[in-house]
Amino acid sequence: MAVIAGSVVDDVERVFNAEIGRRVRAARVDAKLTQELLARKAGLTRGSITNIESGAQAPPPYRLVRLASAMRVDPADLLPGLDEPPHVNGLPEYLADTVASLASAASERRARDGQV
Repeated sequence: MAVIAGSVVDDVERVFNAEIGRRVRAARVDAKLTQELLARKAGLTRGSITNIESGAQAPPPYRLVRLASAMRVDPADLLPGLDEPPHVNGLPEYLADTVASLASAASERRARDGQV
């Protein structure tokens, strides 16, 4: 796959970030939290929550963990799975590594807790 001026990577990251945002919003709604309340619980601003949910801002792993904790979900649940196209195709290495690491940790935790 040829990359012209980073457009393929940019597109993949945009789609990946939008999917994270969709999952954060769904988890927030399921937890019956407003953006403002989630922001306070996670130590962020409401603007950051808005940006994350819209896909405009990619949360670093530590922030994703804060969000997950505030909503009482597993951080891996907020990430697209590695088997979910188009996120895998052309995923930048640093994102793929983060996803793989969190997914692996979640699988190990579920196996340990008997939730396989």
